[in-house]
Amino acid sequence: MENIHHLIIANLLPSSAGSSSFILLLESKVNSNLKFPIVIGYNEAQAIIIEMEGIKPSRPLTHDLFVNMLNGLSIKIDSITITKFVDGIFYAIITVIVKNKYMDIDSRPSDAVAISLRSKVPIKIDSNLLETLSIHETQINIEPSDQHKIKETKTTLNYDDLNKLMAEALINENYELAAKLRDDISRLKNTNEIK
Repeated sequence: MENIHHLIIANLLPSSAGSSSFILLLESKVNSNLKFPIVIGYNEAQAIIIEMEGIKPSRPLTHDLFVNMLNGLSIKIDSITITKFVDGIFYAIITVIVKNKYMDIDSRPSDAVAISLRSKVPIKIDSNLLETLSIHETQINIEPSDQHKIKETKTTLNYDDLNKLMAEALINENYELAAKLRDDISRLKNTNEIK
């Protein structure tokens, strides 16, 4: 399956669009230059964070219930796949194995990612779709005015402020600026780890 990339969660950031939305940043497992953002809701972001942080709620949450129910019915979750992006909306499927047959279940990507984390299955995407959606390092062409803003942010803003600026750039679909800010955040994080 050469045309399939496995994805990992690169980051999950609050969105500047409001307290009820977040930016889920996914990237290729083998090529960190291939990454793209998905805007997701608060509940789905919470479900993803809870699992990423290893928090165990006292009672099963909705995504836990789904996985537990499939396991109880001897239905194995095989993988989740982001299948398309149409009119600003992402689509995904959850592939399950029922009596040795594969079956695809339509899903929102945010729910599918929350389920993949709980069931320890891969997140997949077609290579062509990933190429189309990705923020490419080679496509970065920042305007001089943006360069000045970025230089200011490095000297006056902290890690959280830079994350907020990156989230705003993603919401405004300014992927070149978002990629530059991401690199600045990474450099700042590495510098702070060295100290």
